[in-house]
Order: sequence, then structure tokens, then C-alpha cells
Amino acid sequence: MPSPSQVRAARAAENRITRVLLMAEVMQRQEASSGACTYADLCAAGFAEAEIEAYRDDARRLIGGLDHVPEILPPGRVEGRMLVAQAQAIRARRESGYQVPAIEVAGARIA
Repeated sequence: MPSPSQVRAARAAENRITRVLLMAEVMQRQEASSGACTYADLCAAGFAEAEIEAYRDDARRLIGGLDHVPEILPPGRVEGRMLVAQAQAIRARRESGYQVPAIEVAGARIA
């Protein structure tokens, strides 16, 4: 049984889609030759336990006719991208010489 961190790493791997396509191909080949594809068949084809755990449902989805493998983003990736965009916008405003307008509160001027 692979650890959750290994499965998470497999799901976030850069070659994930390639490995899912390869797993689907191995599953189809094994099913055609022996009637079913087992865990041992996938291990013999060179897949690690974490990869089998992470990719098998997507490979089955591909075999079943759904040709889209959803891209799974690691936790925090979307939030991180939004924060980077905000930081870039702030940096661009600062570098363009943007001045914050002064505000008057009860007769006092705040810059």
C-alpha cells in the first residue's frame, strides 16, 4: 500500500498524462490477451504502486471512451497562482509610478 504522499506526488507528476495513456494501453493489451489486467500485470509493466493507485481510474476512463484525463492541481496551486498575479499587478503599479490619492479625514490630510 503506497503512502498518501507518494500517491499525491504521482498525481502531480509532470509526465502524468503520458503514464495514464501508457497504463490504458497496457490494460487493453492485457485484457485482449488474458481476459483481464491485474495489479501484478501493471507492476510487471513497470508501474510503481503509487502510480497504479493514482492512475488506474483515469486509465479505465480512457478505455471506457472518455478521452479526457482531468488535470489535477496540487492543493494550493490555484491560490498560489492568484497570489502571484496579485503580486505582479502590485509590482507593475509601483514601478509605473502610481501614487495613492490623498484622503481627507476630519480636516487632516492622509497620504
